[in-house]
Amino acid sequence: MMAVRLLERCRSVLRQHLALCIFILFAAQPAMDILSFWQEKLGMGSSLSLLLRMLVLAATALAGYLLSERRRYYWYLAAVCAGFFVLHAAACGIAGYVSPFADLTNYVRVIQIPLFTFCFISFLRADPHAFRWIKTGFFLSFGLITVVVLLSVVTGTNPHTYADTQSGVLGWFLTTNSQASIMSMLTPILLCMAYRAKNLWILVLIAVLSCGQLYLLGTRLAYMAIFASTLGILFVTAVCGRADRRKYAVLVLVAAVSLAGFKVSPMYEHQMSYGQTMQEKQDLLNSMTADRGGTVLSGEEEQEETDLAKMRQFNQIYVYYRSDLVQRFGVEKVMENCDFSTDVSEITGARMSKIMFCSLLMDEEAFPSRLFGLERDTMVYKGEMYDPENDFHGIYYLYGFVGLVLLLAFLAYFLYLIGWALAKDARKYFTLDAGAFGLSLLLAFVNAYNTAGILRRPNASFYLSVLLAVIYYLVKIKKYPAAAKSRGIRLPELLRRKKTV
Repeated sequence: MMAVRLLERCRSVLRQHLALCIFILFAAQPAMDILSFWQEKLGMGSSLSLLLRMLVLAATALAGYLLSERRRYYWYLAAVCAGFFVLHAAACGIAGYVSPFADLTNYVRVIQIPLFTFCFISFLRADPHAFRWIKTGFFLSFGLITVVVLLSVVTGTNPHTYADTQSGVLGWFLTTNSQASIMSMLTPILLCMAYRAKNLWILVLIAVLSCGQLYLLGTRLAYMAIFASTLGILFVTAVCGRADRRKYAVLVLVAAVSLAGFKVSPMYEHQMSYGQTMQEKQDLLNSMTADRGGTVLSGEEEQEETDLAKMRQFNQIYVYYRSDLVQRFGVEKVMENCDFSTDVSEITGARMSKIMFCSLLMDEEAFPSRLFGLERDTMVYKGEMYDPENDFHGIYYLYGFVGLVLLLAFLAYFLYLIGWALAKDARKYFTLDAGAFGLSLLLAFVNAYNTAGILRRPNASFYLSVLLAVIYYLVKIKKYPAAAKSRGIRLPELLRRKKTV
């Protein structure tokens, strides 16, 4: 009885201070990133920031559990995560466990996604105002990030997105792809909220600051997110009947300026530098091939050439460009994995090299590794980390086919909710909020597919979890006005009308 009263008192206190808890969570994300940056810069290691992240995760999980009316789902999640890790650890044990604690820490970074999602769903169920506080939290994170980026530029401590060309504005943040992913997820939501404001200058300020940071970051995906966000909000507002010529002019102008500045952008500068480097390597490769008896064969001649002849001809090229992989797995396996390519971008590309390393590593291990994954420390060779730079590839190699399927099934559930809602009543569910959060979720998936900046990065995956929770809220929890429901047009009916016209 006493335990029940204590539980109810804790829940009451959490409800009363839920807004503060949400604001602290959003403020803590960039704060912990800044701490990690300065720890790394000062050579202090990452133990303090890691401990803080674990404490924040544990406190959030406890709060979500206490506020939830459906606590059994937390136990279901815990059972699935614990059961999978036991199987993963067994597979790693067969191969020879190098560092179980580090492996567990890395695993917690991944399961943070469903856990934070559950917690934010509990917050949204517990208080009808939680959604408004979450949107304010996005502004809070953005404000802190913007201040830090400006401070890094003013103080001359900006580390640059690309150290080789000294280009790009990263701010006091460690991981380029994660920061680009975070800004990509924030921008559509910020633009949507600013679009609603009566004062036009609020939209101008937010559009310039958010899209400006994406432009200055200098990654291709960040640059693409400018147009996905501005043009996406144009589409969403048009569909929702909220068109405003002056606000449209602001969004179009920001997109147009970004496009006009393409050839002076940090992204373009880096791509030109990278392309020149690849061309120089290709010229060297061609000269090495010529020294070995002629140019590279192509067409029917190449098809007729035997694998043995190819190995003899290109052996030294692979030894020169991919020495670590050749030393670890042998030149024959590396060449076969590259399909005897003489394209320098395929041979030397960092992304392809890391995927190749993990693929060859998995081939060496027992079958359970294919099901439940490899230990991350086994992906280190001569001090170089070969963890893939693509999130979905990385999940497969770290947690196997089963782990990848479990994560994809979890993410697919929220895509199903979106599809179900639009098919049931598109006019009711397709609101400004739904459009903005949908755009952010789409950009999150694009970044996860092309980089390792979200699914295994707790700073970015936090925002992904919030997006998923909000999608659930908009479809399953939010109460819509009865008038909106009665005016709704179901998607199949809308399609039939178009056909009859």
